[in-house]
Amino acid sequence: MSQTPSTEPAARSRTGRSTGRGSATRERILTAAAQVLGERGYAGTSISAICERADITPPSVYWHFGSKAGLLEAMLRQGGSTHFEGIRRAAAEGDPRDPLDRLDRMLAAIRDLVISRPPGSLTELSILAEGRHVAPELREALQRIRLQEIEDTTEEFAAAAGGRHPDLEAAAVLTAACASYSALTHQIEGGGHEVDRILEALRRAILALVLPHMTEEPSR
Repeated sequence: MSQTPSTEPAARSRTGRSTGRGSATRERILTAAAQVLGERGYAGTSISAICERADITPPSVYWHFGSKAGLLEAMLRQGGSTHFEGIRRAAAEGDPRDPLDRLDRMLAAIRDLVISRPPGSLTELSILAEGRHVAPELREALQRIRLQEIEDTTEEFAAAAGGRHPDLEAAAVLTAACASYSALTHQIEGGGHEVDRILEALRRAILALVLPHMTEEPSR
């Protein structure tokens, strides 16, 4: 008696292909959104403009992200996470016995992100510059991302100093502010001279705040 061949492997194959296509489409939308937002700002970024850039239809955007605010929040989270991980990796490649080497590597990684302008690196600035237009849920997401960035940077400085201290959080806040300002300056003026000047000032401020605690007993 002949048996009907199982359709399970074929079904799994189709599901895998469908999932892969969905993931590729999602990434294409995120990249397009970052590009359009960086070029036009929040008010000038529309679903139709993103769809045109990504060569997709609006239902795809709503299916993956639900709304314009949902799309931009996903883009900010992905970009912020990817870029900060790159900065942390760069710092970790430094000599663990030489905090200055780790600091210089971290600042060099920030500079590279500002100059190379990868997707997502300048989009937060574009949104903040037009904050009055931002949906409340997106504003809340921006605040969460910024606070997490400051917390992660504080931990990096605490590792170098051997413990937490209020001055280290101040150094982290300065780092976030100067990174954003250098990106805005580069976006407006181009070139790297002003970025270097800002980051050198940041380096001096960090050394003034962090170095005194490298000889103190770690705080618990």
